[in-house]
Amino acid sequence: MKSGLRRLSLSGVLSLAIMLLLPPSLRAQVAGTVRDSSSQLPLPNTAVIVLDPAGRPVSRSVTDQQGHFRLATTPTAAKGRPTPKTVYPLRLRVLRMGFRPREIALTPASAGTFWDIALVSFPIQLEEVQIVALTCPQRPDRKQALGLLRQVRMSLLANVVARSQSSATMQRLLYERRFEGPSGRLASQTVRRRVTSSTTEAFSAARSAAAFSRQGFIEDSAGAHSYVGPDAETLLDDAFAERYCFKVAPPDRTRPLQVGLGFEPVDREDGRIDIIGTVWVDTLSRVLRDMDFHYLGLDPQTSALSPEGRLSFRELSNGVVIIDQWSLRLGTERRPAGRTLAGRTPVVSATSGTTRERPQEIGGEIARASWPDGYTWQAPLGTIRLRAVDGQGRAASGSVVQLLDTDYQATTDASGTFVLTDLLPGPYTASVRDPRLAALDVPSTTSVRLSAVRDSTVDARVVVESAEDYVVKRCGYDAGILAGRGRLLGRVMRADGEPAADARYTMRDEFGTVMVESGRADAEGFFTACQIPLNKSVTIDVWQGDKRTNASSRLTDPLTTLRVALPQ
Repeated sequence: MKSGLRRLSLSGVLSLAIMLLLPPSLRAQVAGTVRDSSSQLPLPNTAVIVLDPAGRPVSRSVTDQQGHFRLATTPTAAKGRPTPKTVYPLRLRVLRMGFRPREIALTPASAGTFWDIALVSFPIQLEEVQIVALTCPQRPDRKQALGLLRQVRMSLLANVVARSQSSATMQRLLYERRFEGPSGRLASQTVRRRVTSSTTEAFSAARSAAAFSRQGFIEDSAGAHSYVGPDAETLLDDAFAERYCFKVAPPDRTRPLQVGLGFEPVDREDGRIDIIGTVWVDTLSRVLRDMDFHYLGLDPQTSALSPEGRLSFRELSNGVVIIDQWSLRLGTERRPAGRTLAGRTPVVSATSGTTRERPQEIGGEIARASWPDGYTWQAPLGTIRLRAVDGQGRAASGSVVQLLDTDYQATTDASGTFVLTDLLPGPYTASVRDPRLAALDVPSTTSVRLSAVRDSTVDARVVVESAEDYVVKRCGYDAGILAGRGRLLGRVMRADGEPAADARYTMRDEFGTVMVESGRADAEGFFTACQIPLNKSVTIDVWQGDKRTNASSRLTDPLTTLRVALPQ
């Protein structure tokens, strides 16, 4: 007995000595690796949390690609304040979907230990959770549903923790789509790119879970309705679990090896817009796949159009789980109607009216993301490669290509080719202009209709109208008659950037000889001089009301373009 006590005492003294020899930074940390107990393979994206004696989180993180983690055992100190001391005993909680949770006691004697933690896997749909609505009806699948809820919450927790610990630069594609008739064919779409640096989230809800519980999933402002949807934090919040009942969804033939956790509100309140939906889990890879939902409590006309939403989850190889796609299919588009993509949350506003309605969808998708450690990810999106040629079949190099209703723009190379990447699937109209016409914002006379396909390249060819041909048509003369003469295409703009409609001008050569005595720009500010001898310098005096200016140019090329800006 004494020998046993002596050994224990000696062990404690050695552990204490080792702890005291460690640098303070290591004494205030816990590190290790999490593995699958069966395969011994590391488990990335596993939530690891340090809890204080009262069960409150001290710090939390997720494992990396090698299953490694490192956490502080003290709370983060306020700026200018000393780092607080570690207060033992602590607990290390380890959570991952499809694996039994583990908790490990952390003591002063364990400081500096590099933990090797094995998690035991078990089938999805085991073990109940305690935070659920108390008034849900008793169902035969209650145990399975609550077990699945526990697993979903584990995965969502890892999702939230991973994003909070690892900021990225993300390029998001925000879109608005319109569909045609009963066929539901995608007719057109508007796409805008947004690059955000040092962000931890691609999509976030406009409200907290508690606010959703109180106010529902619609906002009213100035007679407009804005539909809003949940995010990962909403689903993880206890306030959501307290208001919704859960069940195992019926099998879906289109989702082999997936199980769904259905949710619906405990009770319905008059005038409250709520949601009912399903979270889908891949039982083989043990990850969240997506969530779909639709709205409850809408007026009969809107309900008939089945407004619905969807979130898609993607686990990356660096252990981070992101919401890579999100959408709201919001039944109606009324014209006039206000529609916005507000902040990071898709929001659609529809005002009352009697004008024609069409289904519409808004949402977004992550095109690419990069992290400070050099890891990058790119979505499998579409590519368009187009070759522009002139009327003689020659490469139209330098042509400006714009996808209408988007902010995608490119310039053709020496071979007349341009490539646009990171395109959402669907139809686009490409406008192609001679660079000299583009510089004056001349409306395009050349366009081609294209459809981007996910993870594919679409090739096309287009004949571009040259600036020379455009001006010849404006002049109304045969090209042969104008041979050897210079032509000038100009545009007059006001100080606010708008065209100076019907601006007046005169033109004189370098010797003061009047070439145009009383010219007038058209409604878009354009004017054309068609028969000017080459190698002459001209001065143009322009005015509109009391705003006057002049510009000079030497005509050395058969076609000269000129932009004239009036003063303020």
